[in-house]
Amino acid sequence: MRDDQLQDEYGIGRGRMTRARAMTAAITLAAIATLAGSVLEATAQTCTTQAKMADDVRSSLADQALAIALDIKANNGAKVQGESAPALTGNFAPTAFLLRTTSERIAADSLAVSQLYLLDASKVSGTAEVDFSCPLTATTSETDFTFGTLPAGTYAFAMVEATGPRPWLLSLLLQQDGSAWKLAGLYTHARMVGGRDGLSYWTAAREAAKAKQSWRAWLLYAEADALLAPAPFIDSTHLDKLRSEQREALPPELGDGLNAQTPLVLKDAKGESIAYTAVAPDSSDDGSKLRLAVHYRATPLADPAAAGARNLDAARTLLDAHKDLRTGVDSVFVFADLEGQAPFATEIPMSQIP
Repeated sequence: MRDDQLQDEYGIGRGRMTRARAMTAAITLAAIATLAGSVLEATAQTCTTQAKMADDVRSSLADQALAIALDIKANNGAKVQGESAPALTGNFAPTAFLLRTTSERIAADSLAVSQLYLLDASKVSGTAEVDFSCPLTATTSETDFTFGTLPAGTYAFAMVEATGPRPWLLSLLLQQDGSAWKLAGLYTHARMVGGRDGLSYWTAAREAAKAKQSWRAWLLYAEADALLAPAPFIDSTHLDKLRSEQREALPPELGDGLNAQTPLVLKDAKGESIAYTAVAPDSSDDGSKLRLAVHYRATPLADPAAAGARNLDAARTLLDAHKDLRTGVDSVFVFADLEGQAPFATEIPMSQIP
């Protein structure tokens, strides 16, 4: 287990991959909040990095994190449930699903604990969010944790690297229960997409920004962010730097954000308007391909062939307007969002989009 002064530019672990898509996302802290009678105030909490931990505390945390990770690798749901805090055991189905999918992806990997943080929230009280600031040893960088709600107690955050054919990161939030550490949150995702890690995507994003390829830069920055952020409640000096660069390279059309309230409206070859509500990087389940995920508003079509042709038109219209999005992307995953129904989704190889 290496020291908490991290070994790369990023500052929170090796360039890794995740995503909501493949941040095969988390079993979040929403359940943990039910343990508390009230929301807590951001006072009296402390963070200890692994280099400053007492040896017995560091060893106990590392041993428990590795034991849980090994049980995840073995898809031993019953064992992990027994090692979990009440907030997870009360509704374990989402965690069990994440265990199964993660186990399939890391079956041939070796596991090692890479980072540990001890988060003491035993004295917090009040009504505000709970924040932890963790300065890293011998550097001006720091890692920050922000929880909207958190019951009073002592927590730890552990990053476990799965190294093998498909490198993966398992991030565990642990809660102290007497002398034991219980799993309180699980966040897993690939370390690489399309053979590249987060730092590689960050470098490529900078190059695209210099070349004035604003849409490609925005996509690559988003992928780098997804790969480098271990969990949604973590920030760092280096993540702040990445996000600042992304804002500077932001396409003008996205200045007000991109969502259902402020869609990107483009006209297709027939002059019909298409309202795009989301455009984001995505990855195949095995992490081998970088995809572009696109959502747009649509009305139901009874004919699946016609619905598929409309999705193809939506992909082509976006790529015609922003041709730099074609570079380095294997396919476009198009979602026609239908009110009151599941989206009609198709994955279209880039080579099949004229």
